[in-house]
Amino acid sequence: MATMLTRITPISANSRNSRKTVFSASPRLGGNNPCNLSCAGMLCGFGLDKTVPRTKIAAASEQSEHRRRHMKTKLFCAIIITCLARVNSPAEDITTLDGQKYENVRDVSVKPDGLFFVATTTEGSLKGVKVPFSNLPDDIKEKYHYDPYEMGLALARQNNVVNLKKDLAFSLDNLEAAKKKAKAENKMLGFIMEWDSMFVPSYPMGQGGGSGLAYFYDAFHDSLVLVFVRHESELGKVPGAVRKGFSGPDEGGFAPNMAVVTADCSQFVCEIPLGGNNSDGQIREQIFRQKIAVIKKFVESQGASKSQTN
Repeated sequence: MATMLTRITPISANSRNSRKTVFSASPRLGGNNPCNLSCAGMLCGFGLDKTVPRTKIAAASEQSEHRRRHMKTKLFCAIIITCLARVNSPAEDITTLDGQKYENVRDVSVKPDGLFFVATTTEGSLKGVKVPFSNLPDDIKEKYHYDPYEMGLALARQNNVVNLKKDLAFSLDNLEAAKKKAKAENKMLGFIMEWDSMFVPSYPMGQGGGSGLAYFYDAFHDSLVLVFVRHESELGKVPGAVRKGFSGPDEGGFAPNMAVVTADCSQFVCEIPLGGNNSDGQIREQIFRQKIAVIKKFVESQGASKSQTN
């Protein structure tokens, strides 16, 4: 006769989910038989009011073990394939704008403040390197889908303190140098109206003029060529396109704010306001995103015009 386990009557017979079943070895099984007790838990899933032959329990156990082994094999194969893909992924060389060459570049990732990768040193070892986007050629930026506006907003969200100083941007006295740089780098100019009292260490995501200026700097210092304009004495000295922004309806009445114009200062593109007296980083990001869309649309229209001319 096959060895059997018998089931004690459940506490609740009406609900399978709430049923609490207790198993014990039948007196005729020799009560402490370890095999009988280990199989008891498996019977919970059957939900039957009859005994189950041990041969069926063994078959179910073998199937469960087979599935476990199959899953382990699949997981092991997936790990091996992933490792081989990393080992065999093609490496490349990157030469920065200042002439530094990095060989066998791997594991490239885009960070808010630069491109990070692992490269081989002259000694043959591996070294992690981060290169600012301003020091990378355009083809490398395009390859890794670099968007200076998105990276600028991401940098501002990190809320790292910015030590605001006058030399972080061009002054109005050096406007010709700023225009030359903008033309050489195919960028537009951003004229930021500021007060001298704003030049203190500030957090971009906070409130107040200093934080606002820090946010403007983090968000746009890589995508535009920035020029600081002193509210105290220089508002009447800016080019006409910039004055259009500073005196327009989008200026908002609060500094800092920024007028964006073409590299030669001939065309006004948009005015980017601070966002009001209670502006913080979250408010500014919403406003800046809207204005960035305007800038990108202008650039696209300029490109389309050039294509039609050619």
